[in-house]
Amino acid sequence: MGAIFFGFSCQTKTIDYENLAIAITDEAKTNLVQKLTTAIAEGGTKQAIPFCKINAVGFTNQLGKKHGVELRRITNKPRNPSNALSKEEKDIFLEIEKLKTTAGVFPKKTITSDTSVTVYIPVLVGGLCLQCHGEPNLDIKKETLDVLEKEYPGDLAKGYRLGDLRGLFSVKFPK
Repeated sequence: MGAIFFGFSCQTKTIDYENLAIAITDEAKTNLVQKLTTAIAEGGTKQAIPFCKINAVGFTNQLGKKHGVELRRITNKPRNPSNALSKEEKDIFLEIEKLKTTAGVFPKKTITSDTSVTVYIPVLVGGLCLQCHGEPNLDIKKETLDVLEKEYPGDLAKGYRLGDLRGLFSVKFPK
């Protein structure tokens, strides 16, 4: 007696984690810049600093929950200690920093484990950023420096130039 085999097509859906991460981080950047621009327009950079301190981490967490991911902003020179790099993240940051192209582009990096996929997206210093993250007394006004010192006594997030790698977005997708 012969056996009859039925062919089943098992299509596996490939998830493009990198493009999903880019879309999420683009949303985060756009919303944060809009909120900071509004705060600056209403009361100058010195008013935007307390706004950012109170809202930035919560906004990032909330956006991550909306998309079902763990979304963080991390850096080697944190203003807020909760944005500091872990040991593993330090290695990833240094690798991304070293791989900057001659055109000034930093690569993205994806790390896959059994339980998650984490995509690291570079965050570059833009013109608006220099008001709080640039060179003290050159890009950052004295009144802004005074507020930064009051709000963030251990601040390391100054001295950047346009196009520098400010940090990374870490977008962790559960599998």
